[in-house]
Amino acid sequence: MASNLDTAPEMRLFDEQGNRLYLTADERGRFLDAAAQENREDRIFCHVLHYTGCRPSEALELSPRRIHLDAGEIVFRSLKMRRKDAQDREKRPQYRAVPVPASLLDQIDLVFDLRRRYQSGKELDDRLWSMSRSTEWRMVKRVMDRARITGPQATGKGLRHGFGIAMLSGPTPLPLNVLRDLMGHSDTKTTEIYLQAIGYEKRHLVMQAWDVASLKGTVSKPDKVVSVDEMKATVKARGGRS
Repeated sequence: MASNLDTAPEMRLFDEQGNRLYLTADERGRFLDAAAQENREDRIFCHVLHYTGCRPSEALELSPRRIHLDAGEIVFRSLKMRRKDAQDREKRPQYRAVPVPASLLDQIDLVFDLRRRYQSGKELDDRLWSMSRSTEWRMVKRVMDRARITGPQATGKGLRHGFGIAMLSGPTPLPLNVLRDLMGHSDTKTTEIYLQAIGYEKRHLVMQAWDVASLKGTVSKPDKVVSVDEMKATVKARGGRS
């Protein structure tokens, strides 16, 4: 596993100094809040990064034809897929569909007038965003600064990694093969790297919760171990209320 990380540094979740390269759930929320102060086109771009886990360069390629309002998804061309097969033959472009919230699709429709374009059949292949890659980088950095997110994770790639971890650490984690397809990985082994961060994140949240409880004076060492029967008796005495 270590050798794979050395040959694919873009998939590392920690740098050489042990600093995170992904956004936590709290940072992702703050990023969205900070994006609200951008103009509507840039704000939606930030939301697309957050809700799809796409690469910024993939988002910059989006056109009206790739926004499927009825299906509730956005279609990306996977830019990091290998362009040649084992026989050194050119492969066809690889695309993937990522489901997104209806509210995001409504915003995209409103700002870019998608339904009118669909009806007219014009401008369907024009890119939604005309900004360059460097302009996009500066915009995302500006939003990160406003959200007080600093460090090597404060990038579009950090958002992408944060999405991957969020999809595996929620109440209903996605199967690895589903997340692989959503993120445009060619191999599930690449997607498995996000499993490494889940344990770290859960421990961090648990320790944080204990710290908060301790500050409130609600955590103390118990005088004795309470048995299951004693717990049931206590609940019964309260009239069945826990």
